[in-house]
Amino acid sequence: MTDADANNPCPICASEKTKFLFDSWDFEYGYPGTFPLWQCRDCRHIYLIGNFTPEMLTDMYSLYYPRAEIDVEQYKPLPERTGFLSWLDGDSAGCHRWVPKNVRVLDIGCGCCEALGYHKSRGCEVWGSDADENVQKIADRYGFHVHIGLFDADNYEKNYFDYVTIDQVFEHFTEPERILQQVFTILKPGGKLIIGMPNAQSIDRFLFGRLWSGWHTPYHLHLFSKQSAALLLKKTGYLCESAQCKVPAVNLLTQWGLLFVHGKQGEPMHFRPPPRLGTLDSFGSGLECLWYIRLYRFLEKTRAFALPVRFADALGIGMNRIYIASKPS
Repeated sequence: MTDADANNPCPICASEKTKFLFDSWDFEYGYPGTFPLWQCRDCRHIYLIGNFTPEMLTDMYSLYYPRAEIDVEQYKPLPERTGFLSWLDGDSAGCHRWVPKNVRVLDIGCGCCEALGYHKSRGCEVWGSDADENVQKIADRYGFHVHIGLFDADNYEKNYFDYVTIDQVFEHFTEPERILQQVFTILKPGGKLIIGMPNAQSIDRFLFGRLWSGWHTPYHLHLFSKQSAALLLKKTGYLCESAQCKVPAVNLLTQWGLLFVHGKQGEPMHFRPPPRLGTLDSFGSGLECLWYIRLYRFLEKTRAFALPVRFADALGIGMNRIYIASKPS
């Protein structure tokens, strides 16, 4: 029996009205193999089929994600921005923007700890969790409480946090329902959960097809529709307060860039823009890479893609959604 013929019920609503979409691959970082994507016809949830052990997940993020060469000296916390340019750039797409001052916050999937620095500068008690061991050197240098490894609520006190943020990470979890149940136990009554994740119903998914950056195979295991996200939050005891499209303007630029630099199966993309920390990690020829980066920086500086992204957000078809939910008091 092939993957396309198998019976794979929806992991969110348990419906058996599902369909095979296609076999996807890692066209960014070159993780080997192909992985089947399925969609539920009822709640519109999209999910990847794969048997990922904790050891495999740790290797995926430590060996293939572009953080191994982080330059700790270049670390900068995310800045606090307001005004028209902040709106145009889509700064509110970051979960950290929805966290007030002087609260106790946990950032699950804290990455390079930039959001932790932002919260700390605003008087918050900050905690982090990340599967990538490369993050440890930043946490050690700047004194952040970061647990390295897969998220486990047993590492934290019950009813402890005012806010928990999961920014572009929730779609990576193998068992999202279990994660929400665990987060529920460490949130204070009345505490807020803020999740940012790709929008499986975005116009970009249909425009870019199999090269949509939101697939991000095999790292994205679940791609939520508005229906499946609301269903899961309700199922795990949360009150969903809002669900709105908020997308950084640069995301559309990066998506267009992927059309020209994406890798073949088992190969990384040719080159990519500089990460937030460290120097340019290039895979291509010097001249080709220089042309790409200069054009990318020009379009980024002129905000050439900003207005289309804001328009898509207003229509609810942007490539990212922010969900704000609360634990009942």
